[in-house]
Amino acid sequence: MKRIKSYCRFERVEVKEETYNAGVPLQELLKKEAGRIIGAIGNGVFSVALSENGKQMTSRALAGFIHEFMAGGRSGKKDIAFIVGGPYGLHASVLEVSDMALSLSAMTLPHDMAGVMLAEQVYRAFTIIKGEPYSH
Repeated sequence: MKRIKSYCRFERVEVKEETYNAGVPLQELLKKEAGRIIGAIGNGVFSVALSENGKQMTSRALAGFIHEFMAGGRSGKKDIAFIVGGPYGLHASVLEVSDMALSLSAMTLPHDMAGVMLAEQVYRAFTIIKGEPYSH
């Protein structure tokens, strides 16, 4: 994540996860969490929710997406928010308000691992955009 900051303004924002409670339906817990996630995104932000049903991209395709976004090709929004759900995923309302759904893998990944993999792919995308030797 430190390396990404040499290419763009980067901020990691975490919202409080709901604690699982067997007496409360999971979707109700996820909906509470979704309210905090949606509230943290703000206006003028292109939101990309990670989802197992999202679009899969190669590293080069992600670089192309980020490059196009930086050139102003994404509906006039100036920032991108990548949304990684907690251990139980994201409530459908987050996917509904997101501008795009992205899948890192056809496999289900632990949310902490997904965050690390996403950061690595964003860094790799910038090295591809800049023609730097990291990506081979």
